[in-house]
Amino acid sequence: MKIIPKIFKKIIWIALVAFVASIVFSLLFPARVKVVDSIRMFAQRPIIKWMGKIKMEDIPIINSQDTTTGIDISFEELNEYLNDLTPGSIILTRTRNYAISGFIPSMWMHAGIYLGTKNQLFATLQSQNLLSTLDSLMNDSDIYVLDSYSNGVSVRPIKELSNMIEASYLTHFASFSFNDTNEQRALFIGKGMEYLGREYDYDWITEDDETIFCSELLYHTLKAVGINIKDRTTTVSRVIFTPDNLFQHLLNNSGQEGKFTFHGTVYKEEDTIQILFPM
Repeated sequence: MKIIPKIFKKIIWIALVAFVASIVFSLLFPARVKVVDSIRMFAQRPIIKWMGKIKMEDIPIINSQDTTTGIDISFEELNEYLNDLTPGSIILTRTRNYAISGFIPSMWMHAGIYLGTKNQLFATLQSQNLLSTLDSLMNDSDIYVLDSYSNGVSVRPIKELSNMIEASYLTHFASFSFNDTNEQRALFIGKGMEYLGREYDYDWITEDDETIFCSELLYHTLKAVGINIKDRTTTVSRVIFTPDNLFQHLLNNSGQEGKFTFHGTVYKEEDTIQILFPM
């Protein structure tokens, strides 16, 4: 009679080991077994979402205040440098004070499509359907971006980035504009808007656009207008398109002969705003 419980225990242990092994396999080799991926993501998604809200200042053993004094760019300071941007420009940001930032394999941590104000958009776009959609998502005064963050792809005020509404954690801001016609910019915005409402990609699979992370939105949108960026960053278990890959491609294709104009990197040092251009 004692043999039966031992068999059950053995079966349970084998099943447990097999389950853990399948989850590890799914983590290292995603998109191979969809069922296991779904089980893993059921736990992975809320954990990463929770980690994304943890601030370094909330961790008692870490004190970074002395090294971060005078480097945060407020929305009011940033706003002075947004006048040069046209709707359809590409922006990149670097943010401090979030614990999850240390896991991002990129100096640049976020990317989005600059929409500007409602008046700017109405002067750029011709599609009445697109204008009608954007009109319902924007007020008359705020400056907007189209980006993918923890809640998915959305149109939101740019001041919501990097905690700028409260106490800004924005340390660097870069921007690129298309050297092209309003029609090209409008096409770019329209292609990006096709992803509106997609969930955030907590598995960081670049080629699968069912869910979208921030720089992945730019990758697919640029590809849709004929700009296919092949650069990737290799991590332990992923080959992904990071904001750094995006920045480098845009920078390499900027200038009079390129597709883009680089407006420089805005950063702050000792309470003084600086603009950096590559030598």
